Amino acid sequence: MIINWHAKAKLPFISPTSWQQLPQGEAYCNALKHAFAPWLSKILGYQIAKIGALSAEIPLEIPTHQQILISEKISQNLTALLSPNKSLIQAIPTELPLIQQEINACFLANTLNFSQDPHQILRETHRVLADDGWLFLSLFNPLSPLIFKQKLGAFPFRQYPTWRIIDWLELLHFEIIEHKNLVINHKKTTLFSPLTLIVAQKRTYPLTMNTEKVRSKIPTFLQPSEAFQEEMTSCQISPDSK
Repeated sequence: MIINWHAKAKLPFISPTSWQQLPQGEAYCNALKHAFAPWLSKILGYQIAKIGALSAEIPLEIPTHQQILISEKISQNLTALLSPNKSLIQAIPTELPLIQQEINACFLANTLNFSQDPHQILRETHRVLADDGWLFLSLFNPLSPLIFKQKLGAFPFRQYPTWRIIDWLELLHFEIIEHKNLVINHKKTTLFSPLTLIVAQKRTYPLTMNTEKVRSKIPTFLQPSEAFQEEMTSCQISPDSK
């Protein structure tokens, strides 16, 4: 098992272009389709980015939204997905050819598991997401039968503890809305499920601070107007002193 504590790996990884290239890949794709479905109605706006070939293959029932499929390699199964509301772009996830804050939701379906630099992918995702935009992210769960595997089929992959990804997201000001393991093949228990889902929203923090709290921490001698008022008060002569 390879658990990655550092963000960037020394060597690049090759990403699969289809779930069918992975053992149980179709079951994983189907589980993610059902896991994403309840959240789709919460997406405001019309631009959705599915980053990575595995993300692109997951069907989403949102015909009113424009889906941008992004993959390092263009394969026949990806071109077959094209429709009036879907466009396909060849690009690497660490350098997304998208305008800043123009995307309303991003899907990273196990994209990080086959990435050399997952943290940069998350930074790029944060960059292109609009304020309060949604991030739907799935990972392979290292606390599952995958714990003893270094490859899925012919593809070496990385495994991350869920808390590590959550920590990275929170540093980027994402609010974690939900994280859970997914039911695969109708198993009763999800504790050792091979898939983990994380749902998060990009949050912005106000640049203006609470003025009352700020003023209460500033010494009086550093507040010119108040210092001047105190000086004038001390110089006034009371009627009794005449």
